[in-house]
Amino acid sequence: MYGGNRWKKNKTKLEEKIKAVIGQIESQIKSDQREIDTIEAVKPIDSKELKAKIDELNNQLQDPDKSTQREIKKLKDDHLPRLEKYEKQLEILGSRGSYSKTDEDATFMRLKDDHLKNGQLKPAYNAQISTENQIITHYSIHQTPGDITTLEKHLNSFEELNGVQSKEVVADAGYGSEQNYEIMEEKEIDAYVKYSFYYKEQKLHKKKIPL
Repeated sequence: MYGGNRWKKNKTKLEEKIKAVIGQIESQIKSDQREIDTIEAVKPIDSKELKAKIDELNNQLQDPDKSTQREIKKLKDDHLPRLEKYEKQLEILGSRGSYSKTDEDATFMRLKDDHLKNGQLKPAYNAQISTENQIITHYSIHQTPGDITTLEKHLNSFEELNGVQSKEVVADAGYGSEQNYEIMEEKEIDAYVKYSFYYKEQKLHKKKIPL
């Protein structure tokens, strides 16, 4: 399982190291130490910028000492490949929270309990299906685990495929949100979709009813 938060933290730490190394090397280049700007917040640096910076440092250094040579070599042979790796991972990840090593398009999702009532976190896809009179009229595949975020894309792809939009949508509370209600209203769809806290409110209401 590949998780985006861990990569972002690792990438930030690596960028801090890169900034520190570059700062040390530049301190040798400048004869007047007062010209060196203090490194404040670490700004993101991509692999192209780092490659250009390494070339710039090599051109500026006339006779670097062994310590500086080692630092530049470390930037090129260690930090640069790691930075490229993190960039590739985050590009694959996109807006998701995770992806599978064996299937990069799949996202880790909490699946239904097994026979031992254990929650199963596995790489999966979220499939959405539309039906009318028990006949499948459309399907769509999503990389997000929650149903609530799939409705708009599903409705849009339905309209693109069929050239018309559904007049009515019936769905459970998993699709109920203010944003989804607004989307269906804009599309002039009669929505029969419970809001997300509907069932909880029903349970609370039953508890309050005196025997």
